[in-house]
Amino acid sequence: MRLPKRIESMKKFFITGGTGLVGTNLLPRLLKFFPGSTISLMIRGGKIEGARNRVRSIADNIDREYGITDASSRIHAVLGDIGSSKLGLDKRVRDELVRETTHVIHGAATIRFDHPLDEAREINCGGTRKMLSLAADMMSRGILERFVYIGSSSVSGQREGDIFEDDLEKGQQFFNTYEHSKCESERLVRSLADSIPIVIFRPSIIIGDSKTGKTTSFNVIYIPLRLLHKGLLTYVPGTPETTLDLVPIDWVADSMVYILNRDEAVGKVFHQTAGPRRAAKLAEVVLLATEYFDRHDPLKHPRAMQFISRQEFERRRSKMRGREEALMGQLDTLLPYVSVNRLFDSRNTDAILEGSGITFPLFKDYYEKIFEFCLRTNWGKKFDQA
Repeated sequence: MRLPKRIESMKKFFITGGTGLVGTNLLPRLLKFFPGSTISLMIRGGKIEGARNRVRSIADNIDREYGITDASSRIHAVLGDIGSSKLGLDKRVRDELVRETTHVIHGAATIRFDHPLDEAREINCGGTRKMLSLAADMMSRGILERFVYIGSSSVSGQREGDIFEDDLEKGQQFFNTYEHSKCESERLVRSLADSIPIVIFRPSIIIGDSKTGKTTSFNVIYIPLRLLHKGLLTYVPGTPETTLDLVPIDWVADSMVYILNRDEAVGKVFHQTAGPRRAAKLAEVVLLATEYFDRHDPLKHPRAMQFISRQEFERRRSKMRGREEALMGQLDTLLPYVSVNRLFDSRNTDAILEGSGITFPLFKDYYEKIFEFCLRTNWGKKFDQA
């Protein structure tokens, strides 16, 4: 029997990783898209009062930025940790979550590239395994409708060429333990697709909001951009034609919230990627950045960039010492994205978004917002000026 719309909208979400870039952008959209919903937000460590204060601060920001005045009464703190036994949840809280949760969104993970593989597995695979165990209890004793897993397009590792949404383990090697452990985590989720209503998202390189430029994470592409801005980067590994699969956080969050509510999404993987037709070329990003920085914060000499092979980059780096070596070491997070040309097919995502009004913005149409936010906040050091 189809429930009345008023009751259908009264969803109860349980979210891990809700304080990161993706999570903080999902929260206001979930509150708006599901007007009768409440959210239990897992907060790691400390005491419950500290967790409540943190959630209160998040809710206040949502009220100020999005005008959702009841955010503080709809988002609730839950003490927990994906690295702890039974997620570190109090038994009473766990039982309540099992009975009442309609939607789980699991986004908590370590995003460090330098963890030993065992440690990365313990956090990412171990946390996912515990979340799936909780979801299994919800299926047997509760009203769970969705288990949303936020993965990564980087599970493709060192594969080149076309990468399809149904692809996972194709004998690929990995650039780092983050990619490796996220691939194994997704395998765990997919293995339970027959018993749990899973939806898997694989975003690529997430950057700031296409309308405001705002971001809270200045990693990956932002690191070489900052070095370029300061005049400290004059060459980069890759070719001018290398694709940079950049996706703005507002499009990522909008499409996630829309897709997870669609019945036809259950059991599928969705690339949240630009893909070969919409991805920016490395040369395009470099040109737009150098022109913007030269125009708005000029140096004594105009900025210039040389494209070199990864082998040449490693050769030059091997001869560096001290500060210069440390500077080039900051590019380690970028190397996987420019070392191979990964072309992400997104037919599942494109098909389900058709007619939704959610359109993918091209980097060339909003890059000024991204760079302007970087300069205005001094690369995240002065958020009060945002």
